[in-house]
Amino acid sequence: MKFSLRLAAASTTILTAIPSFAAKGPAFLPPQQAVAILADGRPWSADAPDGAALKITFKKDGTGSVSGPMPFSVSLAWTVKGDAMCISGKMPTKCFRFSEVPGGLQSWDGDKPDLKFSR
Repeated sequence: MKFSLRLAAASTTILTAIPSFAAKGPAFLPPQQAVAILADGRPWSADAPDGAALKITFKKDGTGSVSGPMPFSVSLAWTVKGDAMCISGKMPTKCFRFSEVPGGLQSWDGDKPDLKFSR
């Protein structure tokens, strides 16, 4: 019994010391894969962490639009930079990484979930 407890304790210590076994965050998609999903010219529902509901459309040419609580649509531009998709327009540029979730994609701003895209 003592051997089993020591083995279990040693195993736990080793596994938590290895980054791949430590608390894992989401598995991020390569940005090109996220863009291939999102930039199809059709509107996505995007739920913000604060509860705001937006409609965002990304076109393959790097343009798009966003509408939501405001009664009008705003143009945006997007591009891939490094491991993220960066979106700019009237608002400050934000760069997101994406993970797959049921029904769509979850965007991440650093280590915080941001917009959840679904249809």
